[in-house]
Amino acid sequence: MGIPKIVEHKIIILRKRDGSTQYTLTLPKEYAEALRKEGVDSLFIVYDRGLGAFPKVPGFTEKALTTFMQEHSALQELFVGAKEIQETSKLLP
Repeated sequence: MGIPKIVEHKIIILRKRDGSTQYTLTLPKEYAEALRKEGVDSLFIVYDRGLGAFPKVPGFTEKALTTFMQEHSALQELFVGAKEIQETSKLLP
């Protein structure tokens, strides 16, 4: 298994006329074009300590993503942190 591509993107801050703030992050062009070719126009965003995006493809639901993350503790730690995982696991049977 290879290492996924890693890129740096700046967070774009937009101030709206109503005074609110919107934060935008663009996708890498190569990734966005590949998604578009597959007909994918929506992503599941996973965040807490980390940030990740997963294509919303037919059959891949929010529940499926949650189950996948629960079964892969290393991935879960990336997003929520080891301390929180340990606290949660104490509550499980």
